[in-house]
Amino acid sequence: MKNALPSDRVYRLTDLCAWPIEGNSLAVLGHPVEHSLSPPMHNAALAEMAQTDSRFSDWTYYKFDIEPNRLKEALKQFHQKGFLGLNLTVPHKILAAQWVELGEEEVELTGACNTLLRTEMGFTGYNTDLYGLTSAVESEFGIQLGDQEVILVGAGGAARAAAVACAKAG
Repeated sequence: MKNALPSDRVYRLTDLCAWPIEGNSLAVLGHPVEHSLSPPMHNAALAEMAQTDSRFSDWTYYKFDIEPNRLKEALKQFHQKGFLGLNLTVPHKILAAQWVELGEEEVELTGACNTLLRTEMGFTGYNTDLYGLTSAVESEFGIQLGDQEVILVGAGGAARAAAVACAKAG
């Protein structure tokens, strides 16, 4: 049984330094991150999965407010503490892409990653924003991005992913 801490509060790098948790931990990192709905969504999914597969019974998803100038240090600590995966939000998507192994072409094309998977040596970065955008447009509007006129507003990691998704779609 794990030594659970509340998953609905915002943790900081100082909390990670003395992280007492056993079990499998995941987290979203941002600055600010208070607005993130990722912990309740992921923890609900993990609880549902644990009902049919006990391997997920000790998994918990947290949120951490990490200042951009501390991200590199934080990634090392998350790895040392055994976090299996991390999601990144503003402003970390672009910064983290410099410090992780690239897991797919989309990270190189966008210069941004939003998902980190723990490996033996560190984290491998992925960008799920491209798939998320194209899937949402197809399911919600019933159209393919290819040959569409698009107005793109934004300049961060998600905007970069949207630009690449549109370019790849034609």
